This record gives sequence, structure tokens and C-alpha cells, in this order.
Amino acid sequence: MSSLGTLLISGHAAGFGDALESRFKAGGYTVVSVARSAGTRWATDLRDPQATERLFEALDRNAPPLAGVVHNAMQFHRAPFLQTSAQTLQDVWQSMVLTAFNVSRQAIPRMQAARRGCLIFSGASGSLRAGPEFSAFSSAKFALRGLSQALAREHAADGIHVAHVVIDGLIRSQRTAQRFEGADTAHMLEPADLAEQYWQIFRQPPGAWTQELDVRPMPGAH
Repeated sequence: MSSLGTLLISGHAAGFGDALESRFKAGGYTVVSVARSAGTRWATDLRDPQATERLFEALDRNAPPLAGVVHNAMQFHRAPFLQTSAQTLQDVWQSMVLTAFNVSRQAIPRMQAARRGCLIFSGASGSLRAGPEFSAFSSAKFALRGLSQALAREHAADGIHVAHVVIDGLIRSQRTAQRFEGADTAHMLEPADLAEQYWQIFRQPPGAWTQELDVRPMPGAH
């Protein structure tokens, strides 16, 4: 069966990234997962605009035409404000916002040429509200949400669907268990369930596009 196009997962991590990859492959797409770590074919530092451009040029040569992007790049940081350095703030912002900017700068012209495509940005509870010790993380997530809204309004007429997903809860994974020791494991988002929501957004008809979706695990759901 021929591919429906390439889905780029920018900021792939085990757990949810794996679930996204499985869902979109099952739906007929070629999936390219990108992470900063070395050792994989598509390892790229998406904070670097030149490296990001080279990635998309390689995709043009070696993969089917770009159908969409799921942007998951994240750097979690929790610390009191007075213990958060300017460098830390910059690092967190670059990991989540600058990466989204660089990827979008490459993806959008390709989608404009095709008159179709989908960009989905992964947000968090901190995209809407900021708690103590989340000054760096939430300020970056707020910025990512603003970028998503701006792109949605600017490029809808180009046939490009831009959506922001507020993930209001923890996603079940080994990394989550290590990072949030003692968290209520009974009330976590299942990666496959969340990936299905992204799939539904990706396949929406233009007459009913979602620009923002918030999802959360409900007590007693599992």
C-alpha cells in the first residue's frame, strides 16, 4: 500500500511517541521520528535552524511528501523562581518554543505548496495556568500556545490545519514514573488513547477543524 505522506514527530520520546508512531503507521502514513539524541538516523537538534533545514531537505529526498507534524519537544523544569537562572529560562524556552518555530518555518512552505497539511503542538496544564516553581516551564508553554494560535489564524486559508492540545495530566510511561515518583498511577493518560485523539484531529475535514483540545484522565476510567 502506498504511503499517504510523511508524518514528522519532532521531539520523539518513548511512550507517547511510540504510540503516535504506531497509530499513524497503522493509518497509512510514513512516520519519521526526530530526537536530539545521537544514534538514530533522524537525530537533529531542532533548536538549530540550519540543522532543521537540513533535516527537511533530507526528508524531501528520502521520504514521501510531508503530510503533517506533531511537535512534542519538551524540557521539563521545576524550581523556585529565585533558583531559576536566566540561562535555564533560555534553555527551556529554546527546547519548546524555538524548536516549534524552526520546524514550522520549514513545514509551512511545503504544506502551502501542497495546499494541505496539519501541525499539532503538544501543550500541558502549564499552557493555561502557572503554579509555584513553574515559571520557566509555563512561560514557555504559554508562548507555544500563542505561536499555535497565530499560525492557525495566519495559515488556515492555505489549507493548513494548526491545533494545540492541552495535555492536562500525566502520560503513563517509564519516564513519567521516574520523574513523578509517588504520582497516582491509576489516573494517568494512556499513550494509545492520547495518540487516538491526535489521529482524529489530524483527519478532521476543513469544515470542522479543532484549534484547541484539552484532554485529561478521568477518575475510574481504567
